[in-house]
Amino acid sequence: MTAKKGKRFLRTFVLIALAGVAAIALASTFGVIRVATPSRASGPITGIGGGGATPPMEALNDDFGLSSARSNCTMCHEVRASRMDIVSATWAQQPVHFNQFGAAYRNVLFQEVAPKYRSLTQRIFAVPLQLKKAAAEWPALRRSDSDEDGYSNELELMFGSMPGRRSSHPARPAAQLERWRKIIVRQLGARQFAPLELVDPRVRRVGPDTDGDRVPDVLEDFVGTDPRRHASVPLVAARRLAVYRQLLLDAGVSAAEIDGQP
Repeated sequence: MTAKKGKRFLRTFVLIALAGVAAIALASTFGVIRVATPSRASGPITGIGGGGATPPMEALNDDFGLSSARSNCTMCHEVRASRMDIVSATWAQQPVHFNQFGAAYRNVLFQEVAPKYRSLTQRIFAVPLQLKKAAAEWPALRRSDSDEDGYSNELELMFGSMPGRRSSHPARPAAQLERWRKIIVRQLGARQFAPLELVDPRVRRVGPDTDGDRVPDVLEDFVGTDPRRHASVPLVAARRLAVYRQLLLDAGVSAAEIDGQP
């Protein structure tokens, strides 16, 4: 090696070493930044919730990550058997019939959040989506147990059952779900669910979906529905459930507890 090449090599080595020292110093000062590695889980891509056939459902579905394919007008309404589509059948009943949760949501919306729309015909459609979401997030509505089945409206909406139908409630005990809810809220902090659903690779694929209902088996075990029966499926979209489950795991809740039989 010539003297000139030797000097060039030495200079390059010194620069690389200094860069390494600087990186270690920055990591020590600001904390190590962990970059999430892509999930190696197999199975289908988990579906994202939100949206809906009608504006009222869009507000609830967006807020709780519900599947627009499974969460519809029956969330708030008692609807008689009909050959019409669900939206038409709901409005064909005059007066429109509300279940207990639907009546509570309606009262919060038009008495507390958006009273100026109260006298309009089919008034629910005129209320801006942001106000409907404000009603869906109303603390007293979330804490209430509209159908008196032992589960708060918030627990039912989070874990995939209908808060206005007493025969529909989560399979797991209310006390366990309430403990999980508090952990999820604490882990979430000031963050929003939507970005986590999009950027965390660990919730994109979480395993096989035996019954093909678009909710992978591990997530059905999580909420207590039957992963081998297509008709047994939570109203919450798989991606939101995957985020809940991952937040619990990150908090140190064991996989055995999360995925065990209810």
